[in-house]
Amino acid sequence: MKSNAEIIRDVLEQVVNQKEIDAWDQYFSPDYIARGAPFIGMGFSRDTSGNKHVISAITPGSPAEGKLQVGDELVWVEDERQRWATYEDISQGLQIYRGSRLKLGVRRGKETLEVELIRGLIRGFDTDNNQAKSEMREFMTNEIPDLRVDITLTLADRDMVACVMEYRGTHATYKREAIWREIWVVRLSEGKIVESWPLPDVDAYLRQLGYQSIPPSA
Repeated sequence: MKSNAEIIRDVLEQVVNQKEIDAWDQYFSPDYIARGAPFIGMGFSRDTSGNKHVISAITPGSPAEGKLQVGDELVWVEDERQRWATYEDISQGLQIYRGSRLKLGVRRGKETLEVELIRGLIRGFDTDNNQAKSEMREFMTNEIPDLRVDITLTLADRDMVACVMEYRGTHATYKREAIWREIWVVRLSEGKIVESWPLPDVDAYLRQLGYQSIPPSA
């Protein structure tokens, strides 16, 4: 019988390095939850497949609750200085907008609405099993198709495993290679992953793609 640490090594090797995304179900419980870290933001998640930005989830208690709905399509994004209105630009705009207010053009049914959100505290955006699998598939096939991962450190204690990982790959759009670390803390039950706390170094990843930090407006 394999140890929990060996199971984590197996899932990363098969799902990420061998690109066997369907092996996901062997290792993750149907009730798996990825716990999000608290942050200041807007509180919505998008499905970007099909060359559209469609709202796929809204965090309870976040600024987006009551203003956005699952299924809304973003058609433009605007801050105090700039508007982004193409599929590619919306992704960039949502990452680099400045200030605490964001206006969104939202297509809901036959209507196009304007929604204003103000950044606020979000108590972590949890991701369920189906969404986590879908997001990983999207990341590995469309964003970083040559993605690979190595584990540099593993600590295990009863049902918990913590590992330091190094991801590496070339962004399909920006044609730039990046290497970044992630700490992944995992809880297992009966040989399957039931809960995790991922902490990726997003800043290092984005800097290597060419993104620049812009000081906030006063």
